[in-house]
Amino acid sequence: MPLVCAAGNCDTSECVELTNRESLVCSIVCQSQEPVSFTRLKEATDFHQEVLSRIVRRLAVHGLVKKVDGKYLGECGR
Repeated sequence: MPLVCAAGNCDTSECVELTNRESLVCSIVCQSQEPVSFTRLKEATDFHQEVLSRIVRRLAVHGLVKKVDGKYLGECGR
């Protein structure tokens, strides 16, 4: 599983181990220049809404994405 750092300079204790699905969602959100809607994430990933909801919640808990005005903004690697 890929490791993603929540902070720019991190050691392994500060990194989050992501599943392939989580990594895909994080990549989509982080590569976007604008906040990404849940609907757009669902269309891009083809994940069931419950699965996607759990993924974005976990990414938010670890500070990798942030929900702003109902859309998701990438905090990956910042």
